[in-house]
Amino acid sequence: MIRRVVSICRRYGFVGVAQRLRDKLYALFGRRRQCMELWAHGLEECSPEGLPAYQELFLADFDQHRADDPAWFTDEKLTKLALYYELPATRAFGCVVEGRLVAYGLISGEYVGYSKRRLRESDGYLWDGYTHPDFRGRGWHELLIRIREWELRKMGKQRALAFVADFNRASRKGFQKAGYRLLKRSSTKGN
Repeated sequence: MIRRVVSICRRYGFVGVAQRLRDKLYALFGRRRQCMELWAHGLEECSPEGLPAYQELFLADFDQHRADDPAWFTDEKLTKLALYYELPATRAFGCVVEGRLVAYGLISGEYVGYSKRRLRESDGYLWDGYTHPDFRGRGWHELLIRIREWELRKMGKQRALAFVADFNRASRKGFQKAGYRLLKRSSTKGN
């Protein structure tokens, strides 16, 4: 339990943890509050140069690596991943090191994640990025961004988009390091 709390604090920072707790309190009272940031990056200069070995992942791969991080790969997460694979033009890519799934992320060439909001023809979408807790802070997030950018470029996309929750400091930093710029912030509040 303590290891999980330390991992969450390292990933989101104190402010991020406070924001997540605030959002959970809203949810307890049947309300929803979430602030998201839309980040974008052009794909003109992306290339496979310097990328680590990676592979396309399928649903069975996630089940196979479930023991690598049982706190992440719960029944609920695997159910969500199964739904994600039902979307057209959605693919997952990841890196396996010494038999362990170190990082993975999804791309979509047609929709903004599971929202089914259509993308422009020239845009692709990065989502559901993950890095194993033992490998965080080593640059895997940025490498995974570059891998997915390259795959979008091979699909003929010219720009990559990604929504990041405002509390997710680690993800925001990774996108900034990869050259992404903030397009807009949005906040949702609902019952």
